Amino acid sequence: MLLRTFTGKTAAEAMAQVRQLLGDEAIILSTQDDDAGVRVTAALEQAAQPAAAPAKAAATRQSWDELEATDHIAAVLDHHRVPRGLADRMLNTAANLASDDWMMAFAASLDHALSFKPLGDLGPERPVMLIGPSGAGKSVTAAKLCACARLAEARSVLITMDGGKAGGRAQAETFTKALQARLVCADTPAAVAEAAAARAADEIAIIDTVGCNPFDAAERRILSETAEAAGADLVLVLPAGGDPAEAADTALAFAETGARYLIPTRLDAARRIGGVISAAHVAEMSLLAAGVSRHIGGGLIAVNPVSLARLLATRQPFQPSTLLAAD
Repeated sequence: MLLRTFTGKTAAEAMAQVRQLLGDEAIILSTQDDDAGVRVTAALEQAAQPAAAPAKAAATRQSWDELEATDHIAAVLDHHRVPRGLADRMLNTAANLASDDWMMAFAASLDHALSFKPLGDLGPERPVMLIGPSGAGKSVTAAKLCACARLAEARSVLITMDGGKAGGRAQAETFTKALQARLVCADTPAAVAEAAAARAADEIAIIDTVGCNPFDAAERRILSETAEAAGADLVLVLPAGGDPAEAADTALAFAETGARYLIPTRLDAARRIGGVISAAHVAEMSLLAAGVSRHIGGGLIAVNPVSLARLLATRQPFQPSTLLAAD
């Protein structure tokens, strides 16, 4: 099945584009108004080979199942404001799969568009250095990683560069004491490298950094120098719910710094997660895990194509209560 999206100032203009490119056999999947005018998503079945009548009937039923699947996926992607070009590619992937389960087709399209890496693959050999904009949740994510190490019966050391902020050191001390992890405060690349080098062979080092303006080259250079000195893997911590274009620009800036992995946070408090999808795709970052709660224990979950598809599918628009909606 060939799937395409057309945009025109009016529905008639968009439909004319559909007929011109796909012909009269095109099937209209959806018609939506947006800022650019009217957006029409249409599909064209690929030519079928001659077959007996029962086989043709079965193929017809399968094509309608595929149309229903793409309708489901298109609605989810539209709700999350996934950028149009990426959404179209994902819909094409899903439409070409012979699957009766739209959720599995959705998961396959996510697997094709994004990269995933199990959190457990990051062992004690290299420190994990968390970077990101201010307020992204780096310190809490660092504590959650220490908690994951604790659950795996591994030792960890939290190296914080954020101890200078008001309450930063006290917060880190509270986290590490509760999680039975070591705490080291270091405010320069050399100090971080020294602390990382001094860790035990079986000790997982997690480096918590200060908030960084992604578009400030000098601030990003400090992060790069610190990661290089410590031999660390850079992981971007990015809150969900932001504008997809802004999230993509932020991720690209941190990718230039050397970040290859992504941990989105606050997924429990966001209704639309298209920014996370856009950021991971354009910056070619592998999703490691996701923050789904402010609580340290159990607040970080593994992410794979199936779990992400289900998470996206269950997010619905916020509906104000009757009390709040009343005048």
